[in-house]
Amino acid sequence: MTAISLTRLVDTWIDGFATSRSVPVRRRDGVTEVEVGGTERRLELVLVEPDTHLLRETLGRLVGTSDVWSTIFTREAAAHVELPAGVRVVLAEEVLMTVDLVDLVTVGLPSAAAPPSWELDLTASGERVAVRLLDGDRVAARGQLGLVGTDAIFDRIGTEPDYRRRGLATVVMDALAAWAVSRGARRGILAASVEGQALYRRLGWAPVARMLTVAGAGE
Repeated sequence: MTAISLTRLVDTWIDGFATSRSVPVRRRDGVTEVEVGGTERRLELVLVEPDTHLLRETLGRLVGTSDVWSTIFTREAAAHVELPAGVRVVLAEEVLMTVDLVDLVTVGLPSAAAPPSWELDLTASGERVAVRLLDGDRVAARGQLGLVGTDAIFDRIGTEPDYRRRGLATVVMDALAAWAVSRGARRGILAASVEGQALYRRLGWAPVARMLTVAGAGE
């Protein structure tokens, strides 16, 4: 991928993330600021293959904070970043992944199904949809996505500890993909944790960029 196409891909991922979570985004001077609004992560500064000056300047904004994070995207096998004092690594092995959603839905995901008595709850609002897999009144697995044009950005895919290793995340992904394609989406994009990467690869997703997330270490 070229640097420009990676930048556009990350921009689309950010916009879908913002749609999924209903959070504001600002872009200024090569940095995308996402107001995540959490107690642990209030603000995230996103960079795509930044030059040395922009990287140093952005990481300097983290010093003395604990709730300001920065995620750096790179096409390199591993991002080498010299961190200033007062900045710590949060996540070093996440990757950005994509898939052809039309092929995914047409070919079909690996077989997985919830018990017939369970409920698949799908709630859509505008360009956002959330799916919950319910075992009675208990949520077994969930996920959501935000649409940006013909791209679907998958977000917060997870299975509760008591329900893992049953293929339930695949059921959720299948429901999300089918909804997105019905709305005209053609490509899926997601940020995959280390734990989730094996699942997504089995479902046909391919990595396109490395991610390094760092944060301020506090006072």
